[in-house]
Amino acid sequence: MNDSFDSTYIVRKERFEEFLADVEGLALTAYTVPAFTALDLYLLIDMNRDIAVRVVWRPETTVKAIKALDEKWFLRDY
Repeated sequence: MNDSFDSTYIVRKERFEEFLADVEGLALTAYTVPAFTALDLYLLIDMNRDIAVRVVWRPETTVKAIKALDEKWFLRDY
């Protein structure tokens, strides 16, 4: 875990399983984060419709792969 890094995403609750399937090959793990533990998350999230997810990337995951995931989820689909 010393040579990996993480990202935090806010996704719709109903699309959580789909998001996990998309990060499965790229991430060591992905887990939900209680939004109230970080003020910036708390201010960004709609508790009724969204969920915060922390993704811990595999060391071999490239920035290009992460950008492709971001594009799919936040520029095209979301």
